[in-house]
Amino acid sequence: MKIAFLYTLEANKELFRPYIAQYLAEKNVTISHYVNEQLLRQAMADGLTPDVINQVQQEVQGIAKADADIIICTCSTIGDAAEQTANITARVIRVDRPMAKQAVLDSKVHVLAALESTIEPTLELLQQCAKQLNQSPAIACDVIPGAWQYYADGDTVSYAKAIAKYIERNEISDDTIVLAQASMATAVEYIQHWPTPILSSPTLCCQYLSKLVPSHD
Repeated sequence: MKIAFLYTLEANKELFRPYIAQYLAEKNVTISHYVNEQLLRQAMADGLTPDVINQVQQEVQGIAKADADIIICTCSTIGDAAEQTANITARVIRVDRPMAKQAVLDSKVHVLAALESTIEPTLELLQQCAKQLNQSPAIACDVIPGAWQYYADGDTVSYAKAIAKYIERNEISDDTIVLAQASMATAVEYIQHWPTPILSSPTLCCQYLSKLVPSHD
């Protein structure tokens, strides 16, 4: 089986490597990586306009032509547009779908994002998954102020710490926390003794993929 990962941030290619190694290294799978940072830049600047959606789907179609069986769109902002790509045989999965399916099983969900553009697509996905699974969780959301600039500057440690600090400072302890962007996953390492579940998409997506592909003989 061939799995392709599409990133809209170069740094996320490195972010995913340990998760891929942990969950897919023993599987009979070929992994490929594609980066197109322009897709997120355009979505942040213009929103998900027809032109941006077309650019996303052209990228996905190009990856599909390389015989990928599964394409993982690692960007929450453009994930729905990627999944809606027509005329391809590859299965397209947005990275946060497995996370969303797990999150909506809980009664209270708190979405955290570092980018405003991620909130609406994430809420739509959660509502879609809740409907499919006949769930009705209460969903809150926040954008963590100032965090994204650290990531944009390449300071991933300060980025992760800012997210962790926000969670601890705001005492979000009654809800299941959803880290809406894959880039936020490493923040979990800086949170001490936290009682509530904190879900991140790279872990749950790679766990999900590990169940789809066969092991080596």
